Amino acid sequence: MIVWLIIAGLIVGSYFLFRDTMNKIQYVQTLRLYWITRNVGGKGVPLVSAAFMRQTAEPWWQGRGVQFRIGKYTFQIGILLRKADGLLDQVGGRDMDADPKEIRSW
Repeated sequence: MIVWLIIAGLIVGSYFLFRDTMNKIQYVQTLRLYWITRNVGGKGVPLVSAAFMRQTAEPWWQGRGVQFRIGKYTFQIGILLRKADGLLDQVGGRDMDADPKEIRSW
């Protein structure tokens, strides 16, 4: 009986943990752990693969982990590695010394 109560508690807890979180990064900063549930799985996506994450809004986290495909969904779990300096750093951009008028004249 206790086992069934524990399983029911885990199911109910999972519902509240993952409710309204499709395609949103969730993380526990003190443990440096993140997870994402996405609706982008399909036949071309491997069942298990290495994955990375770059958050394109504050606080600009980057992370690496493992991705699992379950039907048409993917679930990614991993470790937060560092905070980037901003969106430019996240997308691999760089600051230029030239101003827009000078670039236009190129």
